[in-house]
Amino acid sequence: MYTDKTQASVNPAKKAEVIGELSLGTKENVDEAIKASQAAFDEWKFVPAEERIALGGKLVDVIEDHRYEMIAWMVEESGKNISEADGEICELIDFIHAYMIGVDDLKDGLDYLIPSSVEDREARYIPIGVGVAISPWNFPASILGGMVMGAVLDGNGMLMKPSADTAFVGYKLFEMIEEAGFPTGLVNFVMGENEEIGDYVVAHPQIRFINFTGSMNVGLHINQLAATPQEGQKWIKRVVAEMGGKNAIIVDEDADLDLVATGIVQSAFLMQGQKCSAGSRLIVLDAVYDELVDKVKTKMGELTHKPARENGDVGPVVAQHAFDKITSYIDYGKENPDKNTFLVGGDYDESVGWFIEPTLFEVTPDSRIFTEEIFGPVLGVMKVQTYQEDLDLANDTIYGLIGAVYSQNEEHIQAAVDHFYVGNLYINHKTTGALVYQHPFGGFNMSGTDGKTGTTNYVLQFLEMQSGTRYHG
Repeated sequence: MYTDKTQASVNPAKKAEVIGELSLGTKENVDEAIKASQAAFDEWKFVPAEERIALGGKLVDVIEDHRYEMIAWMVEESGKNISEADGEICELIDFIHAYMIGVDDLKDGLDYLIPSSVEDREARYIPIGVGVAISPWNFPASILGGMVMGAVLDGNGMLMKPSADTAFVGYKLFEMIEEAGFPTGLVNFVMGENEEIGDYVVAHPQIRFINFTGSMNVGLHINQLAATPQEGQKWIKRVVAEMGGKNAIIVDEDADLDLVATGIVQSAFLMQGQKCSAGSRLIVLDAVYDELVDKVKTKMGELTHKPARENGDVGPVVAQHAFDKITSYIDYGKENPDKNTFLVGGDYDESVGWFIEPTLFEVTPDSRIFTEEIFGPVLGVMKVQTYQEDLDLANDTIYGLIGAVYSQNEEHIQAAVDHFYVGNLYINHKTTGALVYQHPFGGFNMSGTDGKTGTTNYVLQFLEMQSGTRYHG
């Protein structure tokens, strides 16, 4: 359905270039989408798991057929380079496969009920209804596709609400879901201004669950709104939330500094630092501090800066709002030398596209660069005297998504395993690059509900268990 009210999507590397116009929906359009999804769900929930899984396989085939088209859309609309976009397609396919496996694992219910001579007993998983996936702009295909398919393959209906910054990629994914043969109306694509439909769809009494990835503030608002029952609502809404992080990298005095420097630069600056898993706090033992900082600065200088389609290491940030936020932190760092010492980078230019040079500051524990999620290519580094200080500072945050420790000291590594409170802990590995079915992904504290994407645990969140007993004497 097209509407008269539209919003332009632009190429962040060349902001005068309009990718296309997006129709903006209304509350009435949301009502229609939910009604259609509910009608389709009433039949879809009875479709055998094997048939749902087979449709997931068909969707993978369709995605593979459109792989290069999708890469091109992502490069042009999000500003990520070709390599990152291709990796995202791989992750999308991996998510779908993982949820096909999860549904297959759960289709027969529990197999450990105590048998009885007088009763037939079963405990089975059943889908819960119609939900909405509210997705971010930084992984417009893999995160949105995973959020939708994790619930739909379970037997649920779904609304897709992508970020306006990368909604064309989201719409192309929706077209592929249709092409794969999922029932008409089961999955519906909705776009609109947040002021018009954002709260409305979350609070809607017919929405059973909200699957959200985005900022902490928005996630907390969604959680609060969903907790308030509306007239006609029969259930407690479920909220699955992934809300970002302020990820710390700890460097011990015996670490391989070349490995560390490479991991730091890749974690903090590739894809312009626009990943919730990006490393943004670097905490280093005094003994290796100066040498490591020099190596990091050298590797930062080797990064190539190009528009996304030229496949450089660093391209544009996604939109004006991101550019304004990130550059405000760079300005803050330069204007507050009592808390921040500017080391390298710091330039930015929006004359053609939204380009920001990767930037490194030495910071104090109370610097905003060290404590607040920036979601851009800005890294704060701090020197400490003891490994315990490393751990204490790493945990001194409201977030708990990713942590990385570079060390050869087994006692220190075990201390991190025991005391570094994050959902994903890496030893001698960068913070980014989680792989489906290899690194279950999801965070603690204000980083979210720890949904652990790409696992059977994830699909469980969109099911409920029904126990059935038949007495036969």
